[in-house]
Amino acid sequence: MTFEEMGKSIEELRDNQTVQGYRLARTESNLDRLEANLGRLEGVVEKLADGFILLQSAMKGMVQSIEGLSATVDRFIRGMEHNGHRPPDNEP
Repeated sequence: MTFEEMGKSIEELRDNQTVQGYRLARTESNLDRLEANLGRLEGVVEKLADGFILLQSAMKGMVQSIEGLSATVDRFIRGMEHNGHRPPDNEP
């Protein structure tokens, strides 16, 4: 190997190390951004979970209210049927 070939090889190695350094720095930067994005995503997921729990609770309350209203309407209708509007089923 000649002195010129050695010099060219060393220059190529130096260029390769420079490129690898840039790639490593870019990878580290991307990882830092990914970590920050994951942190924000964790916060959003926590808020969504809290909102879901509140929504689930509200829906249970709504179902209970509707069931109560349905029972009240049913009692009202049955009361109207036995008040001379319609004979009860057990009467001839």
